[in-house]
Amino acid sequence: MSRKKLGEMLIEAGVLDETRLRQALADQRRWGRSLGRTLVELNLVPEETLVSVLSRQLGIESVDLDAYDIAQHIVDLVPSELARQHHLVPFAQPMKFLDVAMVDPTNLGVIDELRIRTQLNIRPFLAGPRQVERAIGRYYGHGLGTRPEITIALDTPDTFEAEPQLRSAVTVRERRPSRMPIPDAGPRRSPTTVAPPLATASPAEVRDTEIASLQARISKLEALVERDEQVLRKLLSLLIEKGVATRDEILERLG
Repeated sequence: MSRKKLGEMLIEAGVLDETRLRQALADQRRWGRSLGRTLVELNLVPEETLVSVLSRQLGIESVDLDAYDIAQHIVDLVPSELARQHHLVPFAQPMKFLDVAMVDPTNLGVIDELRIRTQLNIRPFLAGPRQVERAIGRYYGHGLGTRPEITIALDTPDTFEAEPQLRSAVTVRERRPSRMPIPDAGPRRSPTTVAPPLATASPAEVRDTEIASLQARISKLEALVERDEQVLRKLLSLLIEKGVATRDEILERLG
């Protein structure tokens, strides 16, 4: 199968130009989504057009998931976490085959994994990102017990965990220090004990010390802000990816 870039395919098909492609790529880097999902979200390319172009370019048949009423035993062949992670939905099982709707049907690694898991021959079909999302929500559910848990520990650097197999709703938690008993500090110093006198520093040395301390604090704060920004960006991207909120809703709240 061809691995030509999606943007190149759409430009060659005449449904996208360089300017809109650059706009979509910038938004994709910001939110961390797939390019196809970004183009649809920004209304730069209609989902039906996107699917039609890719179907012709890749030579892969497309499927309209909205027209199917998928049996539960077919849905159960693919675990929820695998369907959500790779944006796919099984929709038919003719004989020894399993027909799977995929946003990226050229992902041979996922197709091999499905074949090993199900012991069936996998036939990939192309489907739009929103249509696959609707099908995942319909057959795998969006309620409590189906959304992945997102745990962000605010007291450790670069901590981001999103495990689809966890069972609670989306949560954001801050670790709190455990209430441990304060150990006995031992016998107190006698009031008559006098600490040795400190050497007197010059005003210039005091100023240099204060400046160095201030610079160190600023550097630490900048690192914390950058870390939190990266974590928040990943969180917002995942919320959009899971259908909890749309990009426009988040931007409206942030504005």
